[in-house]
Amino acid sequence: MPRLRATSWFCVLWLAAASPVLAEELAGPADIAPAGALFPCQRSGASEAFWSCLAAAGVPSGGIDFARRLAADPALGGPGLLIDFTELGAVDLAEVLFPFLANTNQQTLLVNGAAGVVQPLAIEPQRPDDPQTQAILAAHPDAFPSLRVSVEGYRAEGTWQRFVLTDPVTDSCRACPVVAAALTVADFDDGALARVDPLGWIPLELAADETRAAALRQGDVRALQVALALRGYDPGPLDGARGPATETALGDFQRDNCLAASTAVTPAALTVLTASGPYLTAPACGPSRSGAIE
Repeated sequence: MPRLRATSWFCVLWLAAASPVLAEELAGPADIAPAGALFPCQRSGASEAFWSCLAAAGVPSGGIDFARRLAADPALGGPGLLIDFTELGAVDLAEVLFPFLANTNQQTLLVNGAAGVVQPLAIEPQRPDDPQTQAILAAHPDAFPSLRVSVEGYRAEGTWQRFVLTDPVTDSCRACPVVAAALTVADFDDGALARVDPLGWIPLELAADETRAAALRQGDVRALQVALALRGYDPGPLDGARGPATETALGDFQRDNCLAASTAVTPAALTVLTASGPYLTAPACGPSRSGAIE
């Protein structure tokens, strides 16, 4: 049985209690609101007039039901309009616009699993204590994750799904300069949240696609580890030391992408690894799960 970190138990139990298991899916592509539907309705506030306005603006009945479901969830704080949807398996991605929140009014939610709705903001664990994170904190003592969480990567096999979450780390305030990115993985099994694991903070040069790709081309091991982690593999600590976990993750990545096995990062592997995210599409030769969940 996978073990969930203690720091995440409260949020998981809270969301599970607020989101009962349902036989039907809560949201799907047919429930997406048409572009601009929200604009004429925001003046109504969260009232019955708001719901009538959404219907008049062409929001599908399923989209209105989903918005009502979110409004009734104390973990979310208001109605949300489905503006995009990515179908992945037992747990899917819903891009939602919350019209009455002052901050983080556009969020990605994990939906249709055992808990109904899981908010990545709520399951982000406490600040990790790895040396790389501590080095960033030494340079920026007041830095903290800005709670603008996005799903950057995804990997699955059978009933197991891994979502890789990223959150910009800002210096002293949410509107202050971004100094790093916080990486977290959330593992689900058969639609239920099984583990939340902080991978640590990474510097901007490894968080940005272009500069990470440049470092990969120079043979930077830490850039390789970050690139693998963003795709849902487990390369071990993101410390630049190429140990057994990194080798296993590289081998899994090569098999999943129909690449010849090699201890070196071949040009063909480099082409895939330097591609820009997000990384939500299943690789061509199917996933392998070695070392994915301990």
